[in-house]
Amino acid sequence: MSFELSELAKVTADYINTTDRHIFLTGKAGTGKTTFLKYIVANSHKKTVVAAPTGIAAINAEGVTLHSLLQLPFGAFIPERIQPPNVNAQITTLFNLFSNLRFNASKRNLINEIELLIIDEVSMLRADLLDCIDHMLRFLRKRKHEPFGGLQMLFIGDLLQLPPVVKDNEWQVLSNYYASSYFFEAHALKDNPPINVELDKVYRQSDERFISILNRFRENEQSSEDIAALNQHYREDYQSLSSQGYIHLTTHNRKADEINTTRLAELTTKPRTYNAKIQGEYPENLHATADRMELKEGAQVMFIKNDPSGEGQFFNGKIGHITKLESDDIRVAFEDGNEVQVPFYTWENKRYTLNKETNEIDEKVLGSFEQYPLKLAWAVTVHKSQGLTFEKAILDLTDAFAQGQVYVALSRLTSLDGLVLSSKIPESNFDVSESMKAFAQSKASVDSLSDNLATDRKQYLQKLITNTFNFGGVIYQLQAHEKSFDKQENRSAKQQHIHWTKALIEEVLPIKSVGESFVKQAQGIVSREANYLEQLADRVNKATAYFSPILQKASKDLKSHDANLKEKTKLKTYRKELKELEQAIFNKVLAMQKVNLLVKSMAEDKILTKEDLEANDLHKARKIELKAKKKDKTPTAEISFNLFKEGKTIEEIAEVRSLVPATIEGHLSQYVETGDIDPYDIVEKEKFNNILSLITPETSGSGEIKAQLGDEYSWGEVKMGIVYYRLKNSIKE
Repeated sequence: MSFELSELAKVTADYINTTDRHIFLTGKAGTGKTTFLKYIVANSHKKTVVAAPTGIAAINAEGVTLHSLLQLPFGAFIPERIQPPNVNAQITTLFNLFSNLRFNASKRNLINEIELLIIDEVSMLRADLLDCIDHMLRFLRKRKHEPFGGLQMLFIGDLLQLPPVVKDNEWQVLSNYYASSYFFEAHALKDNPPINVELDKVYRQSDERFISILNRFRENEQSSEDIAALNQHYREDYQSLSSQGYIHLTTHNRKADEINTTRLAELTTKPRTYNAKIQGEYPENLHATADRMELKEGAQVMFIKNDPSGEGQFFNGKIGHITKLESDDIRVAFEDGNEVQVPFYTWENKRYTLNKETNEIDEKVLGSFEQYPLKLAWAVTVHKSQGLTFEKAILDLTDAFAQGQVYVALSRLTSLDGLVLSSKIPESNFDVSESMKAFAQSKASVDSLSDNLATDRKQYLQKLITNTFNFGGVIYQLQAHEKSFDKQENRSAKQQHIHWTKALIEEVLPIKSVGESFVKQAQGIVSREANYLEQLADRVNKATAYFSPILQKASKDLKSHDANLKEKTKLKTYRKELKELEQAIFNKVLAMQKVNLLVKSMAEDKILTKEDLEANDLHKARKIELKAKKKDKTPTAEISFNLFKEGKTIEEIAEVRSLVPATIEGHLSQYVETGDIDPYDIVEKEKFNNILSLITPETSGSGEIKAQLGDEYSWGEVKMGIVYYRLKNSIKE
């Protein structure tokens, strides 16, 4: 992922990758928090899961909800076993928290393998729910004395936006345990508080005066001069500006809905309805936009996603007006005169799963929601505007008394030039919790982070090496397996293999004591040596070279033994046990090799990435083995090609496969390029010849040709022309 890290972001990424300290990453709107999240997910060597407090926040973060990940109870949670008397609210206690859990073995294994849990939009997360998460992780990971069950937590969000929602009857109970509802009040963080990192480079605004005013509003330190400067943007005739590309930001859903409904009804153009394509499991609360979208030409709309092509033609929050509506073609024009064809967009509902073979955390798509990434945009609520960027907005802040709403509304804008107020901002201050202000201001500098990094790294490495080179768990599993041979040989097919099992254990058993000796040696190097990393890297490398072959041989022997039993009967359970043992041993080898790579990269002052791990020979070999096991799956383009050979048209194939015609054209282009399809069987002769007449050896892409041909020609047809031209010219050569 291409992303220029600031010095502060680099040190923070280093902290995440080479320590186990919890981090709270904050920053004003537009400082790149979401971009940093994506960078960590794409690059960190740690097994990472992303979650968020709400469904939409989870979809936007490309993660899952905290409730679905951990089966959190609804209502409030108190960190005590006894429920207080006379409570008029739904309360979960430590006594009944685990009573209704339904975690299967694979889900428990997944939770156990997570190394880094990222919680996005943490400003929405209440302290009691974070304590609930803490106790749930301790229980599921069987590490009850370690906060969050030994997981590293990365909290991301801006506390000085909108606060977490707590019902009055719940707060009557929770106020006895928490000073405020903000996540940092959680008991789980008291002895192990997160390092507070604030990204400070603003990417959204470039107007220095506006940035200064925003900063003071964010921290409730706005002056009379600031309010006066903003109130200069009050316009009594603000309603006349709605047709000029302004979006109306209000504090209530009702107001926003009324404005959008009224303005759409005022248009005299013909309405057109676009239905979303919903596949699999995709609950309504995750719908990013309307599943039944009614639009008219002339309607003011807002994009709710960035341009997936990477060309930057639009972004999340970009406002435009609809200029064309066809069944499969929507055009939106912007104030600068540019017009774009709106792509169909797919949102995915995901679930994390643990790949038993590779021990990696995979994402499984449960369902998808396909729709045009648009919303009517004459108005939107302040709450729903979080994360969006607007060039021009009318702010209706009459009822903005919740802390953060004024700041959120203002910070959506790129500069003061695009600001219009429908009512003046009052002089009175907005309520800001002192504890929240104090927490927000306890931020770490680049220097303090760098100074503490060395100490925190040492502690992390000591813990990591101890856990990795402790072979007690593997030996225990092997010995427990040996004890399961408890029947007479003539009464059990499994019992015949007891001697083979004993021989295997004899080979592996010595590594336990050798591992313990190595751990003591490594701990000494970390504790005593000033420049310990080079020496530690050498020792870890030698230890890995010693232990890996022993365990890899055991892994290979288990697989061979299992393969020899393939045709035998009455051994199904036994073979399952063999596979589980082999997986546990293989995982240990992977863990050692990962620590070896990590310490080596730290000694060389490099960052170990996910890509580095995947380049590891053992990892690659396992992947190849897995691919060989899987049944051959027909590529998606080949399916379309086979349907075309059956005589189906592009439209018919698209209908059968629930895809858009443009996708099918892309599939068939591959076979035009190989010469397996004659393009004249797809595109009428005159039309195709027109395309070919514009192509030259210098033609670099479809865009220039498409621009000359116009809307009568599809992108797929142009692509077929280009690949056919290249095919014919390569044959001539």
